[in-house]
Amino acid sequence: MTYYYVVNEANKEMTGPIELPITPGIGIQVPGNVIELAEQLPPAEPGYAWVWRNGIASQLIDLRNTIVYYKDTGMASYWSELGPLPDYLTSKARPGEYYVWKNNDWELDLEAQRAAFVAQAEIERDKRLQEVVIRVAPLQYAYELGEASSDQLTVLQVWKRYALKLANIELQPDYPLSIDWPVAPAKLVVSPSV
Repeated sequence: MTYYYVVNEANKEMTGPIELPITPGIGIQVPGNVIELAEQLPPAEPGYAWVWRNGIASQLIDLRNTIVYYKDTGMASYWSELGPLPDYLTSKARPGEYYVWKNNDWELDLEAQRAAFVAQAEIERDKRLQEVVIRVAPLQYAYELGEASSDQLTVLQVWKRYALKLANIELQPDYPLSIDWPVAPAKLVVSPSV
């Protein structure tokens, strides 16, 4: 006879074979967490473990101590159970933020990626346009009051052209995945007209 421990009540994982001590005058006593088999089991296949379920020794896939991923969010989790993963988990890591689980694999959601890139581009464009407003306002006031020098008018035109280029970034062929940002005009110190 061959003896095996059933080490985890939930998983019913088997370890062994083990030798039980012989008690003088009584013989071998089999504890409640030990099973007796007629033959020794072969080693479990790689990635599997022996379990005792419904009175039968069988092998179950062993993915314990691995990181698994939720198919709905891509969030990682630590897996500690024997057997196949439930349908809502996968062992494949989510390759990036804009991937969704579809057809038993992660697929790039182009619409979500584009929407996120557009939002990022608009934030960056608006930040740059804020600087334009700060630079243009005093020059525009000088122009409207008829007090702008020719240098100030030149600088005003340069900043306005820059603002127009920023406003038209979505016309670039690879927008929003790739943006050729216009270069801001050098911050010129222009003396006011006297």
